[in-house]
Amino acid sequence: MRTYRLLFFAFTLLLPALSQAQSNNPVGGHFGLKVGASLTRVNVSGISANIPKQALQPHFGVMYRYRYQRFVIQPEALLAIKGGTFQIERVGGRSTSRAQYYYASVPILLGYIPTEGLTLQAGPEFSYALSTNTTTGPGPRNDLGLVVGAHYDFLDMLDKFSLHVRYVYGLSDVSPEPLATYRNRNLQVAIVYNLYNKKKK
Repeated sequence: MRTYRLLFFAFTLLLPALSQAQSNNPVGGHFGLKVGASLTRVNVSGISANIPKQALQPHFGVMYRYRYQRFVIQPEALLAIKGGTFQIERVGGRSTSRAQYYYASVPILLGYIPTEGLTLQAGPEFSYALSTNTTTGPGPRNDLGLVVGAHYDFLDMLDKFSLHVRYVYGLSDVSPEPLATYRNRNLQVAIVYNLYNKKKK
């Protein structure tokens, strides 16, 4: 818990210091607002009556993108629903239950720009569960994930918008069951509205 508070605090302190230039230039940074959808699932291994299935869930938040030549650092603060659904074998058929995990997440991504408009990104994601459930999870509140994805900047009339596509591979066991292991898996697609600074005349 203390680690996540320190990350949020450091993120808050760094943003004003970095926001003096806009990052569609070779050097500089800007803020952005993002909203999107996640195809979520829990990978289950071990002994469990729960059969994992996918679910479509929203996520939204803010980001800061700082570019230096072809390299980018992009911290974000997100609210996201992870988990998915579970099916359970019962007499007479299967029943379905939701496994909605509400998280505050801080991905910190490093990126490389192979060609203008496209950024390839990777980095860790630190998440903290805002609620827990004794039957479907998550068990522990802390979740560490690995993010791999791409950032694409639209051109012309849509030049203030960007597209994020990424996969979040959960590394932490968030299972509430002693004999099973649960790990979050998420495919995310989001639209970003970039808050570029006005250019000085």
